[in-house]
Amino acid sequence: MIKVVIYVAHYDTNNVVKIIGDNSIIIDIFPEAQNNIFFYRQTLLSHSESGGLLLGYENATTKNLTVSATTVPQIEDIRSRCRLKLSSLHFNHTITIKKPYGYIGTWHTHPTAIPTPSSVDLKDWSECIKANKNKTEHLIFIIAGTEEFRVWVANCNTGIIKEGRVINE
Repeated sequence: MIKVVIYVAHYDTNNVVKIIGDNSIIIDIFPEAQNNIFFYRQTLLSHSESGGLLLGYENATTKNLTVSATTVPQIEDIRSRCRLKLSSLHFNHTITIKKPYGYIGTWHTHPTAIPTPSSVDLKDWSECIKANKNKTEHLIFIIAGTEEFRVWVANCNTGIIKEGRVINE
């Protein structure tokens, strides 16, 4: 019997959540970013899917990632219960960010307690890796469920995407 392990992160909107990814890459998700994601959870049937960009930086030496902020849903986004297309307004926001901060991934919601990526998500993530203009070695993808969130780390050199796990400190 194959045991499938799903690594979930509890929302902790007062503290940094630490995730470990492939090759021991550490991802710090700051409270401000968690608060934005937590606010847009799809807790009611009337809530549309929400999402945005993850903003932060990759440490040039360690390759560790810091998610310090996010963009939030924009008026021009195309949103429904199970569909999301981000508008260019999200990427326009990254123009004003001062280096070393920039785009390091995306986040979106699913209307389930513990989310699982769809085939559409996996295809979108592959396209994000190919279009990575920052040339960071890694990108982060977060799917926010109603109770927990999950984090995936993509190696932009190999195209391999693996789920990260919470570091229990």
